[in-house]
Amino acid sequence: MKGYILKLNRTIKGYILVTIFVCSALSSCQISGLTSGYSYLSKTEKERVINYTGKIDSISNYSYVYNITPEQIKEYLAAHKRVILYDYTPYCKSPNCVSPFYLVESCKAKDIDVLIISNIYDELFWHINKSFPLLMINTKECKTKWRWKYIDNFYLPLIGCKTKEVNYAGYHYFQDGKYIKSFKSYKDIDKFNPDAPFQLFNDLQQ
Repeated sequence: MKGYILKLNRTIKGYILVTIFVCSALSSCQISGLTSGYSYLSKTEKERVINYTGKIDSISNYSYVYNITPEQIKEYLAAHKRVILYDYTPYCKSPNCVSPFYLVESCKAKDIDVLIISNIYDELFWHINKSFPLLMINTKECKTKWRWKYIDNFYLPLIGCKTKEVNYAGYHYFQDGKYIKSFKSYKDIDKFNPDAPFQLFNDLQQ
């Protein structure tokens, strides 16, 4: 009887450990970024998220995060000669990721405008600044709460394909309102010469 009780106790402890593990895994879903993370924002942070409907060029208060749609992006692209859309993940530590500040400044030297479009709220408010607006995908317009789906739904009408087809590149280059190519790394943008027509032609053939 005593042996049975000891065995039962070990079994119960095993179930408890499994339960703790499962709960931890579920909790990490938000950390891993399966959804936008909006529900985890504080009340103050939520008050600083604006479902914006105006022109991106008209944004002047950079202390807020602006939810935007592909149509607003298209309007911006039509008004600017050269643009890079940065599919931004604030907590990304990959060598392919870069600080928005660096990207904006380095592209400025090439006369390229940059839109920083976050795909998640996690750590986004840490990067609010006085130099450029932080945009966020309007997930409601994309009609899904799942991050990988709303990223695809957002960029599909802009680049004409799913992000998988451009190897999940995070930098999308447009010229005269037309999509030209995507860059996997910001280092490729540093080497890119938008004034070289042969380079553009070769890029389009890849």
